[in-house]
Amino acid sequence: MLNKVLGHVLADAGIGSWRRVSSFSCERYASSSAATILKLYGRAPRYDAEKIKNAFRERKMFVLRRRLQIAVPLTMFIGRVVVDVQLGREKEKRIQRATEFMKLIASLGPAFIKAGQALSTRPDLLPQEYLTELEKLQDRLPPFPTELALKQVEEALETNIEKVFSHFDAEPVAAASIGQVYKATLITGEQVAVKVQRPRCQSIVALDLHILRELSGFLNKLLAVLKRDVDLKAVIDEFGRLIYEEMDYVAEALNADKFQELYGDMEGIKVPKVHWKYTRRKVLALEWVNGVRLDSAPARKPELVKTLLNCSLKQMLGNGFFHADPHGGNLLATDDEKLCYLDFGMMSHVAPNQRYGIILAVVHLVNRDWEAMVNLYVRLGFIPLGTDTGVIVKALEDGLPDVLDSTVADFNFTSVIRELGSIIYTHPIQLPKYYTAILRCMAVLEGVALRVAPQVKIVNEAYPFIAATMLSEDSVELQDALMLLLFKDGHIRKNRLLNLLMSAASYREYDMSRFLNSFVHYLLESEDDRLRENLAEDMATELDEIGYDMAKYATSTLARSSFVSPLLREAFSVVPEPVVTERLRVFRYLIESFGQSDDFRVEKIMPLLQR
Repeated sequence: MLNKVLGHVLADAGIGSWRRVSSFSCERYASSSAATILKLYGRAPRYDAEKIKNAFRERKMFVLRRRLQIAVPLTMFIGRVVVDVQLGREKEKRIQRATEFMKLIASLGPAFIKAGQALSTRPDLLPQEYLTELEKLQDRLPPFPTELALKQVEEALETNIEKVFSHFDAEPVAAASIGQVYKATLITGEQVAVKVQRPRCQSIVALDLHILRELSGFLNKLLAVLKRDVDLKAVIDEFGRLIYEEMDYVAEALNADKFQELYGDMEGIKVPKVHWKYTRRKVLALEWVNGVRLDSAPARKPELVKTLLNCSLKQMLGNGFFHADPHGGNLLATDDEKLCYLDFGMMSHVAPNQRYGIILAVVHLVNRDWEAMVNLYVRLGFIPLGTDTGVIVKALEDGLPDVLDSTVADFNFTSVIRELGSIIYTHPIQLPKYYTAILRCMAVLEGVALRVAPQVKIVNEAYPFIAATMLSEDSVELQDALMLLLFKDGHIRKNRLLNLLMSAASYREYDMSRFLNSFVHYLLESEDDRLRENLAEDMATELDEIGYDMAKYATSTLARSSFVSPLLREAFSVVPEPVVTERLRVFRYLIESFGQSDDFRVEKIMPLLQR
């Protein structure tokens, strides 16, 4: 990060682009770079609970006033819930209490709004009814005066507004809990979006975090009455780190640059350019992009939704660096019909082994293999070792009837997340931050898709990518999991293999030969001779049945051909109409799909078949 920021600083000074200078040794610029960066950007805000505590130590009355504003309504609310539990009416009153909780959070200010949005992705902490209500929280506050925004910009850039901008709108185009955005024109003529942080935002957030931390012990005791064993202090600290990162606009600019580098060249994707010369810790200048919200009526085009899903899959399951808040307000349909991402404050990262776990979880969901899914959660550390997993498997089987009865095309991800949330809340399952971020992202994407193009099903669109990754990824971990998925008791699970192959075949970048290579390698390396014998027997049986269906179809077609003499046609009159069986349909689909694959060549798989 230091190299990259230094690169922008030097580039602004006329010493070339950061891509060139970032490869230079940091030591060469060690003395001057730190001073330059600190002068231009100031110190990055970092959450430190002890420093915050010391900062408010001498302001006891100020802290007490705010503490009462927070503690009284929160304690009264939790008290009502405790009474509900004692009277045996908690479930009956849960929806009402969830609505009250959402309104309470919304009334307590920006830190609580952000906290509420973060809690909406934590089914291990709150019941599903609360999560549903918290999803309704809008990150909007009345705008602060433009005079204060202009003053903030001048202080950050250390110059007069007129020397930087030829025009600066009088009113913001958007106002949120941390900052607001203006449309402006640089003196060079370029239009920019200028994001300005709210005055005293960091100190307001710090105070609320400090008070919540002080209240955490008392609130934990109240939650214990509800039989919820939650380390509130750890939850508050985790949220503190997240919101402090979001208040750092230099970090957001770096996120935007990285996003551009990874996804800016994708077909149909637009990422606004960062104007580093006018970006500081509390001021961010991005290229202005003309367009309308993706979920607004003029922009409702299925093609853009498919572009969104394709790019999102590349982010989450490809590179692992993804936009964690892709709601309609952060997505523009541009005038030239591209999809433009906005707001790079909430980004997340998934490591390769974590991505494989997500891929397997989706495959287990589609296959309705709840036992395998629970075992996966144990391996990933979501469920403690020694837990009675049979109870959780039974809960999944009983709690997801809609999923069990639906096809991949009708798979509703949001309903699955909600059902899973209820199960997670009542069982010892702890989801890590990256996993909840993925779940939230998928739910938000499905919500956008339903509003813009209801005919586009998120899992139906995503599964070919997931299947292709599962079948062609070189990871030993994923390949071992794939073979466990495909084989049981020495026999191949034909339906699962066909489901994966047919889904992967519709993904244009899929290369079947890579899967065949892994598949044959697994068979040859396996010490289980029975596995090879069973597969050979199963393949022979399947080929015999395909041959029989083809012969039957050919005979029926020939009997009705104009080339057959009337005498033979009469003799063939007892032959039934030609029927394309399900087996033939699948066989033909696979052959046609693989033939259309960009990298598929028959000569590539012949050596594998010979082995």
